[in-house]
Amino acid sequence: MLWSVNITKKRLQDMRENGWESLLDDVSSFCDVHDILIPKLDESYFPEKSKPKFSGVSYAHHLRVEVFFVVIDVQLQELNDRFDVVSSDLLLGMGSLNPVNSFYNFDKGKIMTLAKCYPSEFDEGKIRDLSYQLDTFIIHM
Repeated sequence: MLWSVNITKKRLQDMRENGWESLLDDVSSFCDVHDILIPKLDESYFPEKSKPKFSGVSYAHHLRVEVFFVVIDVQLQELNDRFDVVSSDLLLGMGSLNPVNSFYNFDKGKIMTLAKCYPSEFDEGKIRDLSYQLDTFIIHM
């Protein structure tokens, strides 16, 4: 699951850096097909709620920076908030315990990190014991 979050984050970042022109082309084509008026992107943008005055911002700048970038940044922030380092460590640690293919994804380091997320259950002595037990488990696999 974590790999899909990382891929999504990379694709969003790529879209932010390289996807504006393609989105603009798609939207323009859609508007042409459905007879929707498209403002001239090089004209000045005037926010509807403010009195008309020159802001120095074009429609293109407004749509790209104040809409497109903001929407992608909100999505990236949401992913970062929901899948922080602790959540990621938990997911990776649990994935290491999957018995499919004889624990093919077994990773002692990830399991140790998972155990450290529960300090009330694993004090220093139990962490050390777990490390030895995992070494023994690896030998017997």
